Amino acid sequence: MSSFLWVSGIMFFLGLAYFAVAIFLLSRRHPLKSSVVANPRVAVLVAVRNEEHYLEGCLQALAVQTYPENLYDVYIIDDRSTDGSAAIARSFEEQYKHFHVLTVKRDAQNLHGKMNALNMGMQASKAEIILITDADCIVPVSWIENHVAYFADPVGMVGGLTMLYPFNELKPARFKDTIWSKVQALDWLFLQSIAAFSSHYGKPITILGNNFGFRRKAYEQVGGFPALGFSLTEDFLLMKAIEEQTDWKIIQTLDTGNAIFSYPLADVKTFFSQRLRWIRGGRKARPWGYFIIGLSVLSHFFILMTIIFRQWTTPAAMGIGLVLGMNYLIIKQGLLRTGIPFLKKYYLHFALFHLIYLLIFSFLSILPLRVKWKERSF
Repeated sequence: MSSFLWVSGIMFFLGLAYFAVAIFLLSRRHPLKSSVVANPRVAVLVAVRNEEHYLEGCLQALAVQTYPENLYDVYIIDDRSTDGSAAIARSFEEQYKHFHVLTVKRDAQNLHGKMNALNMGMQASKAEIILITDADCIVPVSWIENHVAYFADPVGMVGGLTMLYPFNELKPARFKDTIWSKVQALDWLFLQSIAAFSSHYGKPITILGNNFGFRRKAYEQVGGFPALGFSLTEDFLLMKAIEEQTDWKIIQTLDTGNAIFSYPLADVKTFFSQRLRWIRGGRKARPWGYFIIGLSVLSHFFILMTIIFRQWTTPAAMGIGLVLGMNYLIIKQGLLRTGIPFLKKYYLHFALFHLIYLLIFSFLSILPLRVKWKERSF
């Protein structure tokens, strides 16, 4: 046992480093809404591909927004769906004059999938503020209003929180409340909290593609999606371009006012495909992002090493306690903001799941694997 004391020492120092970084991130104040922002014209883009089970709930939520109806348009971009999605979209277009259906017939300008659909939406809309959500998401009634409130100068992009567990008054009809859904909800909240805390220091790591917005001026300054080229993570690519090529500020919020609900993935296989897509798209992350990921991977790897080599020493226990304790604190802060603090009792389920998948995907990230998403292979 003594021959592996180095494991104990490394675990202790990684725990200290993890604690210091977590405290650094948690200490920054969250961005505030502006009370003097005029109501600009807004376009909401919803890319759709075979979402007949969820689309109606998404569009119904967008139809009852508190934002002035004459100041926003909803563009539903049907990406060659083969189910009943197009018919549902057309029914909303007939009912609401500010709903518009666009149909993708081919890939244009070397763009594919969702990126191609969003590019069509951008060409059709002329709004100053663009908001994007997905067809399997449900937004609260004040979603547009609260998003717009964060676009005070010099903010050019705003990322909103995506919850995989119902919050406030949202009651999605097809939601299944299971341990798997709760673990996914905690995982998403944890990852988004890290991203939000980093953005508060001017170091944005990522933006989630089902809940974000940007100024048209910022989009046009980087040349839009055609200039950026195809990516599996168009949200991250656009964020990175705006950060590197413009002076616009990027913020990530942890606010239920502009948060959305998205259905958790049904099984581990789909989760696997989703995270591989994230990995492929995020390989050009900033050095700060790699530092955060690297510290997390190393810390959790040495938790596993401590268990394997049975290094039950005081320094090792302190290191593990600091890592798991700070993860818990980050999640607890996020849950308090979302009004569902009872999910913290599932933290141990999350901690075990997070340890396993973090180490697996850190290995897979170096392999040239193909990604299958929305019935397409990339």
